[in-house]
Amino acid sequence: MLLLSLLFRPVAAQPNCLIYPAGSPERAACELYLQALELPQGSIQSQVYFDRVIALCPTFAPAYHEKSVPFLKRGDFLTWKKLIDEAVRLQPDRYLADRGWCRFKFLRDYRGALADITRLQQLTHNQPGQSGDGSYDLRILAALCQRELGDLRAALTTFDACIADNKTQDRVGLYDYLHRGITKLRLHDYAGALADFKLQRTVNGKLAETDYYTALILRQQHQAGALAHMQSARQLWQQGYRLNDPYMSMPDEISLPDIDRFLQQQ
Repeated sequence: MLLLSLLFRPVAAQPNCLIYPAGSPERAACELYLQALELPQGSIQSQVYFDRVIALCPTFAPAYHEKSVPFLKRGDFLTWKKLIDEAVRLQPDRYLADRGWCRFKFLRDYRGALADITRLQQLTHNQPGQSGDGSYDLRILAALCQRELGDLRAALTTFDACIADNKTQDRVGLYDYLHRGITKLRLHDYAGALADFKLQRTVNGKLAETDYYTALILRQQHQAGALAHMQSARQLWQQGYRLNDPYMSMPDEISLPDIDRFLQQQ
């Protein structure tokens, strides 16, 4: 299956070839790399250019990264991994984020993703940056990895630290409270989960998952309002206000059958 690339080429990330001595292999490789970026990504011509860059300068990490991207798109994860591993080996501070994000999103390799993010945190004074699509602080991804690996307490600690840090800068993520609330739900901290779902509504007021998980707790606790929240979840889901990725399921994403099963039991 062809996957959308979540890796972009920001102008600021393009190398400054003038930092390399004139006539050096590094300068020649850098200039050829910039030419390759002008070609259609994944084309035979662009891949040949990246091969030439690597032949000129085998330590030029950006070429391995860019050469890897089409393989990720095509679902050839083995080839992608070989190339991105080399980019990470050469420039870990620059490419650990990409590899960790892709391990999490495309491969569900939670252990590998967590290892990459943890290492990046050590290199960046605990500021690893954002996921490839900009949706998540990578520390939130680390918490999700810990949760999916079964360490709910560690996940909650990581959620708390990241949210507290970002809250001081008014940059809590669109789904951070939701994911932390669901973690609390799994820990049977129902009051804490409901509190997080309330906070989630202040950040992103229209999200089917917030109402869905709220309804689950209210029903489990025999409290009023479960049906109304689930009906709201169904309406929001049908209107497109939900966690959604066109190519794979997102963490804590719900489906319409999930909602309908609940409603049929009422």
